[in-house]
Parts: sequence; C-alpha cells; structure tokens
Amino acid sequence: MRFKVSMINDQGNRHEETLIANNEEEAKRNVLGLNPHSTVLEAKWVYK
Repeated sequence: MRFKVSMINDQGNRHEETLIANNEEEAKRNVLGLNPHSTVLEAKWVYK
C-alpha cells in the first residue's frame, strides 16, 4: 500500500513523502529512518 506521510522538521519546515509499506506504523518507521530529525504529523493511505 502507498502512504503519504506529513512531517515537520526541527526548523519548522513541513514536507510530505509518499512511500510503500505494509501498514501505517511501518510507513512511519520507514520515513523516520530516512529523516531522523523530523516528527511525523500524520500518515494517510493514498491510491495511486
């Protein structure tokens, strides 16, 4: 499944990433591995 994860970093910049994961928790965990200084705001399932 694809998830769009919204994040905010230490400087207050907000950004989104779309990634493939089996569930929402895995999506959050994967994106924090790529962006360790960011905080996850939300993760939503997206189609396409």
